[in-house]
Amino acid sequence: MNLLAFDTSTELISLAVMAKDKVVYRYSRRKKYGASSLIKYIKSALDKLGIALNEFDAFCVGAGPGSFTGLRISFSIAKAFSAALDKPVISIGSFNNCAAQMGDRYKRIAVIADAKRNLIYGVSFRQRGGKIIREKKEMLYSLNDFLRKHSGYTFCTYDGFLREKALLADDSLDFYPKDVWPRADRLILLAKDYYLEKKFTPLEKLEPLYVYPKDCQIRKLAHS
Repeated sequence: MNLLAFDTSTELISLAVMAKDKVVYRYSRRKKYGASSLIKYIKSALDKLGIALNEFDAFCVGAGPGSFTGLRISFSIAKAFSAALDKPVISIGSFNNCAAQMGDRYKRIAVIADAKRNLIYGVSFRQRGGKIIREKKEMLYSLNDFLRKHSGYTFCTYDGFLREKALLADDSLDFYPKDVWPRADRLILLAKDYYLEKKFTPLEKLEPLYVYPKDCQIRKLAHS
């Protein structure tokens, strides 16, 4: 199985390649506006490995939520590759990726990230049968509301400032002390199972995970 995976939902631009069922390439770099160079990073990886784009069985993309611009770039590239080469795309939420990095010892995991305007993105997971199971879809919350609803969970984030803010609000929180970024090498391992189960995302439904408040005027206008 040959897979190409990338996640540009945050300022960590991450890329991974699986060849013959093994992860043979990993690249992650924090760079502002780095998503604009994703094609360059992909070309560099394939040149180094001597793998042609048409040799991949599927393309895997981190769905967010996160950077609007970064997600639009990565999804446009995934769509272009899929349409040009007639290969499937596997789209997986970027917070699934973060939760999967936490290991088996954490049975209930809550992932949060700053969504601006005094809101956070939040989602919770549980471990079952060695797999990460999402409990609810990603939503927008106030920080205090999400903390209150997820007492007893282990929290993680890639935002150190948000972690400090959460601990100031409740110093009894079980909060993982290190930043946990969406990484393509973890994405590609999750995508391997999706590929075997043929859980592909149809091109007509291939869109980033955008999370809106219920009263978002932009969303209302878009559907009016």
